[in-house]
Amino acid sequence: MAKADAQIQRLNRGASRDRQPESGVNMSMRVSMAIAAIAVASVLAAPRAATFAAEAVPAAASAPASGTFTLETVEINGVKFWMPSTIVVHQGDKVTLKLNSVVPGPVNQHGFALPGYNIQEVVTRGVPKTVTFVADKVGEFPYYCQLHAAHIGGQLVVLPKQ
Repeated sequence: MAKADAQIQRLNRGASRDRQPESGVNMSMRVSMAIAAIAVASVLAAPRAATFAAEAVPAAASAPASGTFTLETVEINGVKFWMPSTIVVHQGDKVTLKLNSVVPGPVNQHGFALPGYNIQEVVTRGVPKTVTFVADKVGEFPYYCQLHAAHIGGQLVVLPKQ
């Protein structure tokens, strides 16, 4: 054990002749830090992803023809968008969207527009909005923030009746 401690001290002082080049040490440290960051992010994101997945997937074909979905504004690397990015329902389903703006920052309002269903809302951070409609048209219908053009939207997918 003492021998290992002495070797570690030599490496820390830079006295070892067989140590890796400085770039190798930095690269190894960067890779370790990246792996740790990915592991932490996946642990933190797993509960939220499970919530979105549970809400976004229609239960079963025999279930009542309605669905409630919670959409939240999120920001990743400076880009804001609505999550989940895809909602799938069937034609004739009664759809309820619970809209939450939770992105911190000076702008406390974000838009939610679903033009294919003539829906346009402004959602204030901390004040959720609820929108209900019947998905009577089959197709893919984009939704986005009509207030901030740079924000990324998503899509409502309406499948034919089963």
